[in-house]
Amino acid sequence: MRCVWCRNDVTADSGISSLFMWNSRPICRQCQNLFHSLEKEPICPGCGRLMEEETLCYDCIRWKEMDSYFPMNQALYHYDEQAKEFMERYKFIGDCAVAFLIKEDLKKVLKKYIKQGYTICPLPTSKQSLEKREFESVEYILELSKIPYQQLFQHIGKGKKQSEKTREERMKLQQPFVLKEKVKLPTKILLFDDIYTTGKTIRLAAKLLQDKEIEDIRLFTVFR
Repeated sequence: MRCVWCRNDVTADSGISSLFMWNSRPICRQCQNLFHSLEKEPICPGCGRLMEEETLCYDCIRWKEMDSYFPMNQALYHYDEQAKEFMERYKFIGDCAVAFLIKEDLKKVLKKYIKQGYTICPLPTSKQSLEKREFESVEYILELSKIPYQQLFQHIGKGKKQSEKTREERMKLQQPFVLKEKVKLPTKILLFDDIYTTGKTIRLAAKLLQDKEIEDIRLFTVFR
């Protein structure tokens, strides 16, 4: 058996004691804690960015100056070079097996929100990206983690992918979502996405819900 991340043989040399099986996917001991957890780190309370001290980052200060509506974002991991490689392999190459690396941590955190009555709502992929990728990358992570969710949005955005845009282009993003027709909106919603970069996409989704007078809206991303 080979580790889903490093592809090393985890049974031949190390033996079964170094092998972790999550839904029949092997992960070697070395790759168990691959990502930098933000759980016990000083972070920006607005977006979850890793900070030297727990205070609002410059981006969040500017956000609050632009818009008084400012739901908080929690992130699971710091978006470092290891995380960038993960997203490249998972989202753009389509190596879905690597998603098992974040499955257990994600399940643990999101179940706390579910117990508090939140409905998890993932952000959908654009039509262009879905045709190229052939799977809903954000929804798949939730399905893998056995986290129930409700899709409230339809993606109507066009043009370049967010990953291909400069920061300036990202900040000029127009509303890429509409609410699905005849959808019944929950009273407590946790918007879920993979990466918080500028925050523009997930905050536009939150704004759409605020316009429907949903007061209890929180944000959650895997990486920040």
